[in-house]
Amino acid sequence: MEQVKQKNLVDWPITIVSVGAVFIFVAFMAIKPEATLKVVDVIFNYTTAIVGVPILWFVFLGLFVCLYLAFSKYGSIKLGEGDTQFSLYSYIAMMICAALACTAVYYSFVEWSFYYAVPAFGIEPYSVQAAEYSMAYTFFHWGLSVQVIFVLTAVAMAYAVYVRKVPVLRVSAVCEAMMGNFKYKKPIGKVIDVITIFSITGGLGVSLGLGVPLISAGISDITGIPEGFGLNVVIVLAISALFSLSSVIGIEKGMRRLSDGTIYLAMAVIAIIFIAGPSEFIVKNISNSLGIMFSNYVQMSTWTDPIGQSGFPEANTIFLFTLALNYAAMMGVFITKISKGRTIRELVLACLLGISVGTWVMFAVNGGYGLNLEMTGQVLLTQAATTQEGIFQILHTLPGGILIPIVFTVLMVGFLATSLDSAAFSLSAVASRQLDENGNTNPMFRLFWCVMLAAVPLSIMFSNAPFSALKTICIFLSVPFLVIIIGMNVGLFKWLREADRAEKAAQE
Repeated sequence: MEQVKQKNLVDWPITIVSVGAVFIFVAFMAIKPEATLKVVDVIFNYTTAIVGVPILWFVFLGLFVCLYLAFSKYGSIKLGEGDTQFSLYSYIAMMICAALACTAVYYSFVEWSFYYAVPAFGIEPYSVQAAEYSMAYTFFHWGLSVQVIFVLTAVAMAYAVYVRKVPVLRVSAVCEAMMGNFKYKKPIGKVIDVITIFSITGGLGVSLGLGVPLISAGISDITGIPEGFGLNVVIVLAISALFSLSSVIGIEKGMRRLSDGTIYLAMAVIAIIFIAGPSEFIVKNISNSLGIMFSNYVQMSTWTDPIGQSGFPEANTIFLFTLALNYAAMMGVFITKISKGRTIRELVLACLLGISVGTWVMFAVNGGYGLNLEMTGQVLLTQAATTQEGIFQILHTLPGGILIPIVFTVLMVGFLATSLDSAAFSLSAVASRQLDENGNTNPMFRLFWCVMLAAVPLSIMFSNAPFSALKTICIFLSVPFLVIIIGMNVGLFKWLREADRAEKAAQE
């Protein structure tokens, strides 16, 4: 009886419509790749032109909202009854793994090179100033600003679920609760569910599309096995099996242990690079880059380059912020799930500072090492045939021979598997009418989403379609989350004021 009851909790209409929409788009990419790319590029250009500036200001002002939530009287509000489920280390580790996937590991080595070759503010390419600003912009793009989007989503959802007792862990349910008696809230909620599922499925499919070639390059570098479609398929299936096993086991035993181990391994790699590399240069570059970032934070947050029209804000800052919006629903659901027993202050600071500091350390050491090699002429990443090739050229300059590339490849697998694990839970929660008594979804339904997450990149690889189109359309669909998150926070503060009035009335 219990199994039947669990099956009935699944919202199959939403699931079927969402999965169908994803694979219809993948089919279009396979049949008409050039035409699809042209349409998608036009959509993306119009999107960034219309909402680019609002997104910049939303993220900039959102930081102050986050700080207010943390340090005002609302920061002490407890999210759910009982003790916390996870240690602070595991709590932050799971957030980092879910938020960063393998993309941060990848970009931690190479992103500075983009801004060194094509810098902001009209700085001369490949100059000393371009090198100094390269890491500062990396810190800006992967630091506080991105976490603002996740915090604003998670706090609103966590308060709704744990304080206002919204029974379903899905963005649409929170929005519907906030809309009260609004006549059309149910249809709006269904649209939100479809957009959420499409964005998460496509976005994580793109993560596989980025991570698999790098893992493939690592295996090829280690074993000599040539890269190709066959090896990519094996990698996707192996990673899928890993995160499927973790997902079925559950967050408490699967995701937590996988995240803990991945972060320990990441810290070991970072320590090796720091000790073996130019430690003094890395430390000085961290200080210098943080100083540049904080002293130019307002300008970086609002710069649109209307005179020079270099396209830098659209290609980098606005692009990364819209990509974060694409992950907002997934992070909101997942952070809410693991935050039971925490206060709003703990949630905000763990996400805002925990992820940012962890990211800064990774980018500072990995990127600083690569930048030093570039400046001294040992490895010219900016001239490498591919970024994957450049990364392994960097790794081979470290002591230990083939050991470091092996560890790096395993690390990529760990980050990717943990992120996909959290995505599978988020998707199953969004497509479930109700959670069980422990706040979990049906394990078999999570497994279904694990299969779907693997099927998307495999379909794209098989059809030789471009991953860039999927990423761009997902970013386009993520734009509605700008409106959704603003609406959720308007509703959150309305609920907080109602709670204040009720408390005052009870005291009188």
